[in-house]
Amino acid sequence: MEARVTPRQGNRQAADSRSGRGRETDLRRRASTREQRTTVLIATNGESTERAYFNGLKQEAWVRPRVVVVAERGSPVNVVRGAARRRQRDDFDEAWAVCDVDEFATEQAAREAVATDVRLAWSNPCFEVWLLLHYSNHTGFVENAKRARDLLREHNPAWDKTALDFANFRDRIEDACRRADRLDPSPEGNPSTSVGQIIAALRDDRARTGK
Repeated sequence: MEARVTPRQGNRQAADSRSGRGRETDLRRRASTREQRTTVLIATNGESTERAYFNGLKQEAWVRPRVVVVAERGSPVNVVRGAARRRQRDDFDEAWAVCDVDEFATEQAAREAVATDVRLAWSNPCFEVWLLLHYSNHTGFVENAKRARDLLREHNPAWDKTALDFANFRDRIEDACRRADRLDPSPEGNPSTSVGQIIAALRDDRARTGK
C-alpha cells in the first residue's frame, strides 16, 4: 500500500527544501562516501619514468583508491623515510616505496620499511625490468640499468626514459604481473621486480575497505 504523506510531513519536507537542509543532508552523505575511499602514497626515487608510469596507472578505471605519486631523491633508505614521513603527515592509509636495487645495499631499507609500515617494491637492477616484462618474458641476467633500457628498446624502439607514454603499457599489465611472478623474488633475484604487488594492492582495495 502506498505510504501517505500527512500535511505536517509535507510542510516539513517543503521547509527542508526551501532551507537547503535536504540538500545539505545529501551532500553530507556523498561526502561520507568519498571519505571511505582508501588513500595510497607511492614514493619513488625515479623522477620521470616511475612517476609517469604510476601517474598514468592511477587514471585507470579499475584503480579504486586515491593515489598520490611523489619523488624522493636519494637511496632506497631515503625513499622509505620520505614515504613514512609523508604518510604520517598526510594520513595516507598505505604507503609504498618503489626502489631500484642498482648498486645499493637493501637490508637497511627493508628494516626501516618494516619498522615504519611502508611497503617496498624492489626492481633488480632497475624499474625498466618491470617495463620490459610488459613486452617479453625476459629471465636472463641484466647487468645494469643501461642494459635494461637497451632490452626495452628492442621492443619499443622509441623508448625514452624522460617521456614515458603509459598507453604503450596499459594493455600489457596482466602479462607483466604474470611474468614477474615467475622470476626469483626481489630484491635478490636478477632480474626481479615486485611492482606487481602494487597492482594487486590497488585491485584489492574493494576487499580491504569492505565496499
